[in-house]
Amino acid sequence: MTNIRVFNSKESIQQQASVWISRIDRGLSPDETQQLALWANNSESHRQILFDLAQTWDDMSALNELKGLMPLNKLATVTQKNKRSVHLALAASVAFMLFSVMSWLMFNPNQVDDNDIMISQLVTSVGEQKPVTLQDGSVVYLNTNSELRVNFSSRTRQINLLRGEALFEVAHDKERPFIVSAAGNTVTAVGTAFNVQLIDDEHFELLVTEGKVLLQNMQENQTIEQPVGQNPLDAKQGGTLLTAGQKALVAQDSAQSATLSIEQIQNELAWRQGVVVFDGEPLINALTEISRYVAVHFDFEDEKLKEQRVAGYFKAGDLDGLLAALSNNFNIRYKKVDENTILLFSAI
Repeated sequence: MTNIRVFNSKESIQQQASVWISRIDRGLSPDETQQLALWANNSESHRQILFDLAQTWDDMSALNELKGLMPLNKLATVTQKNKRSVHLALAASVAFMLFSVMSWLMFNPNQVDDNDIMISQLVTSVGEQKPVTLQDGSVVYLNTNSELRVNFSSRTRQINLLRGEALFEVAHDKERPFIVSAAGNTVTAVGTAFNVQLIDDEHFELLVTEGKVLLQNMQENQTIEQPVGQNPLDAKQGGTLLTAGQKALVAQDSAQSATLSIEQIQNELAWRQGVVVFDGEPLINALTEISRYVAVHFDFEDEKLKEQRVAGYFKAGDLDGLLAALSNNFNIRYKKVDENTILLFSAI
């Protein structure tokens, strides 16, 4: 399964790129130039396919394919002998226009219309972990079985965590707050790092590893776009301000926070190195965490086993290693009932 799923297929992007090249050929209006800039800046795939199409224009029958999309009347009287030189000229003009668009993007980063939003979807399957660099330079590290929706405009950077867990390293941009929505609350940052794990539809865990973030209830703060020039982390807006080293269990209308040690923070983020760390948790809690990385359900022959405390470092997704550790260190045996179910029982 692919790590990243985007809304547009490659074929769809190629079709859109063909339309844009045909428009470039007949000349772009100022509005179309801005629209092309937005489209090209939406993803690396958009830009790459545009350039590829421009470079190979003279080697393809692209003009014939584009006739149904955009009339090319000025090419109707061109003879077959002269078509190749015309195609080369078109490729050069397209390349020049693309260079102009990219330059416009570089020197006018905030000229995107507020109604124009760049949207993408990021997904990992069970056992997968993936770092993704966003359009603004922020980096998202997705843990196993996670999904989030990225929604960027010229005034805000909005993320909706739909399931799973992600660590965010936010690029500094005081004019565009970085807002993560989960379980009825928002986490707002300008330039910082924090981890969000969605527990269920009403709860998530928030760990701030760098800087500070503002935690707000979405029902009490319907408008999450901030006025220009206003500090999005101003506590006067309401909400709870959390700083580096703090962890909170967040519900829709409450947040229970605590300050963690450096070792505790490292254990919380050990998944980045593919490791799951337990420090005396009940076995049922530990196996619930393990099940995030493997498609296996655990049953218990003896209910008392659920409360047995376990500790140690386990490689995420290493089911055989986990079962061996339970047998060797905790006197817990197992039986594979079927492909997706394991029964645990005491050896004593």
